[in-house]
Amino acid sequence: MAAYTTSTSVAELIPEITFAVDYIYQDMSLGRQLVDYRDITGIPGTTTEYPIFTEVSASTGVGETSAPASHEMDLAMETLTVARRSVYVGPSDLAAASATGNLAQQIGVGMGMAMVKAIDASIFGVATATTNYTTGTGATDAALSLPLVRAGILLLEKNEVNDPIVGVVHPHQWDQIRAVFTPTATATNALSIYGVTVPSDAGNAIISSGRGNFLGVDWFVSNRIGSGTVGATGDVYNGLLFSKRGIGYAFKWTYEQGVEADRAPDLGLTKLVLNWADSAGIVYSSAVAKLYSTSG
Repeated sequence: MAAYTTSTSVAELIPEITFAVDYIYQDMSLGRQLVDYRDITGIPGTTTEYPIFTEVSASTGVGETSAPASHEMDLAMETLTVARRSVYVGPSDLAAASATGNLAQQIGVGMGMAMVKAIDASIFGVATATTNYTTGTGATDAALSLPLVRAGILLLEKNEVNDPIVGVVHPHQWDQIRAVFTPTATATNALSIYGVTVPSDAGNAIISSGRGNFLGVDWFVSNRIGSGTVGATGDVYNGLLFSKRGIGYAFKWTYEQGVEADRAPDLGLTKLVLNWADSAGIVYSSAVAKLYSTSG
């Protein structure tokens, strides 16, 4: 009598798929690490608040027996309201049976990356996905240049943003900055970077540091930041300069921290759904600036 063989169904792999999703969510989400992140899972309601007091001024020249001028200190309450988002896939039975390698990891990584890409696009899109947010600097008919970057940093410094500044730019924008710092040989053991002659070791350190800190800003590169078309001018790329308190992100697991499965034998597949709710927004506009440019 022939023996029956069994294969693990996709539904039985849910714990491993969920583990892979959670690993990607924790490790690969760039935007969530850079902003004011609030996890409201388990807290009743769909909103979270970011209170900001209005700026006040000190009184000068106050007489010894006089009362100083009074200044109102109002509280502005920026609110983020989360809404449902999901990743819905349906790996077929034939695909699952034919897959090589770790099937649970492959499915989990795919769903997890879809999740973090959606999260990052939401966070970085608070200013860059719309032309309505006009606080910023750049060029609508030219590529990004170092003077434009400096102008954006200056804008935040004039707003007295004293906490660490983060820059997130599109790969096309970063390539322009990278070109600026590409060294050219000038003499033995010397390089020229942006017109300044430096020892070759120092020049190589600047290039190899890449997306690190320069001009007092921690730089990151992501194609999940806003871009679009501006007609004959070319493609527009919108970067961001901001401090952590400038952008808020609220997150909530809607059912449980995991993937849910539902068999669809008539379709020959297993439906997998990952649900969560989130919202991103500018919660302190003085600490956020758009850094825009085009492809020329």
